[in-house]
Formats: sequence, structure tokens, C-alpha cells
Amino acid sequence: MHRKATFLILSFLLSLFSTDFASAQTLKIPYVSISGFGNAVDTPYRDWPAYASIVEAMSGIYDYRHPNEPPVTIPVGALGDISSALFGVIGVLAALRQRERTGEGQYVDIAMFDAMVAMTDIVTNFWSLGVRPEPGKGLQVICEGFRASDGYVVTQIVREHQFWNLGDLVGRPEWRDDPRFATRAGWGTYLESEIRPAVDAWASKRTKLEAARALTAAGVVAGPSNHASDVIADPHVAARHMLVEMPRTDGGPDPVLIPGNPVKLSKSSEGPETRVPWVGEHTAAVLRAELGSTEAELAGLRERGVIS
Repeated sequence: MHRKATFLILSFLLSLFSTDFASAQTLKIPYVSISGFGNAVDTPYRDWPAYASIVEAMSGIYDYRHPNEPPVTIPVGALGDISSALFGVIGVLAALRQRERTGEGQYVDIAMFDAMVAMTDIVTNFWSLGVRPEPGKGLQVICEGFRASDGYVVTQIVREHQFWNLGDLVGRPEWRDDPRFATRAGWGTYLESEIRPAVDAWASKRTKLEAARALTAAGVVAGPSNHASDVIADPHVAARHMLVEMPRTDGGPDPVLIPGNPVKLSKSSEGPETRVPWVGEHTAAVLRAELGSTEAELAGLRERGVIS
């Protein structure tokens, strides 16, 4: 079945039946809706429209590190969109499993805002543990970008031995016995005055990839903060078939690059990839194949505006 088939079938069913639990059980099939703020429970935002950036902002993640500056919107692409779709798939799979046991269908109600609250758990989790954007109340880890010769290398240090290894690597072995770093609280206190100048000075003599390799070899988790051109040329991305060329519709000379499938299955081959279908392109074919719809029924659905 085409990868869009399930979505089209469920959209068709949603247009014919009201979105409530009784309908799903009567139909004995799971069906799903994905909206900004859900339908099963009445909330103040139920009728609000939403894009990824809206629910991402409402999750608190934009305000997490720099609450006094304008938020940098959509910092991780369409996280609000993609995470909602993933939770939708998980919900449908769980509902199918439940139907195997009970014979009943049910309504899977996904709210994009809920998905983002789940994905950005650090916002509420750390707040409940006393982490605040105030001096002395920061998270006791180092999760920073340090300046290399051609950009930044990012490292996350959460254990003492990792910090000591960092000091040894950048020429500060004395950090092991420095009373300022006797506890992790000192990492945040002296990040800008002591740690960053030392790591920046070391990294500035290396490219971000060279710095990442050296840090990793020393037992410090790190990676380069890549530009788009770095990702496109990355050997890992190529080896894992994570970029797929699609023909353009605007006559441009170069293909559009879209993400490949990140799920690699040992007994299933990848591809061949096809272009993204246009909206409604396969609706009639899916309804014929999966529901046995006749041409007369399809014509009636078009006349009523159910499909187009």
C-alpha cells in the first residue's frame, strides 16, 4: 500500500463519521485525528489553528535558554509536525493491537501541543527539580558550543570524569584538583570566565570536525554544529541513504533533497523512493482498492465535497 494510503482512508472516514469514541467502536476500526489542540477534551485552545512553530512556542522550549531575548522560531525544523505524526502512528498501532484483543475500534486523538509537551520534557522536568534561568540555579551540566576555526563544536558533559578529560585535553589538568570544580555547580559558575576561554583557545586551532574527533577520542561526547552544506556532504548521511533526490516542479536545474527513511529494517529493502504525492492524487485509487468504492460512489463523494 502507498505510504499515504492509511492517511487518506482515515481522512475519508473522518469526513463520514463524527469524531467520538462511540463511532469508532461501532465501526470496529481505529481512526485518528491530528489537530493543534485535540478534540476529545474541551480546552481553551480547542478551536485554535496551529502550525509547528505555534505549539513549539507554547511548549516553553523557545524560552528555555534565553527568556529575555526574542525566541528563535522553528529551531529544529518541523518538530511539532513530525512528532505529532509519529505519536499518531504509535496511537494507531496501539489501537490495532487493542482491537485484536477486544474486537473494538477506538478514536485516537492527537494534539500537536501534547506532542510538544512530551518532546520538550526538559522544560517542565527541570523546572520541577529547581532548575531556573537564574544565577546559581542552572542545570549542572555543560551543554555548549565552543568556537572552532570554521564554526562550533558542541559537547555535553554530565559526569565528573568527562570534565576532567576535557581539562586534560585542552591543557588544564589542574581542573581535577581545583576547589572551584569540586562539584558540578562550579561548571556553570565558571563557564564563561574559565572553561569557555580555555576550550575556545584549544578548539580555535582545529576545525569543528577535528575538534569533535579529538574530544570523542578523549571520552568527551561531542559533534560538529553543521551547516546545510556539511550535512549534504556527510559520509554517514550518504551511507545511510538519508537524502533522497526528488524532481522539482518549478523547472529548476537541481533536484529537491528530502529526508530518507530513518527506520532501517534488516529484512526489508529500501526504496525505490517516489515523489511526494500531490494532495488528493491517490484518493480515488485508495478508496477503490481498500473500500471497493464504485465510480458512482466516488462521484457522489466529490459532489458533496468529501473528496476532491
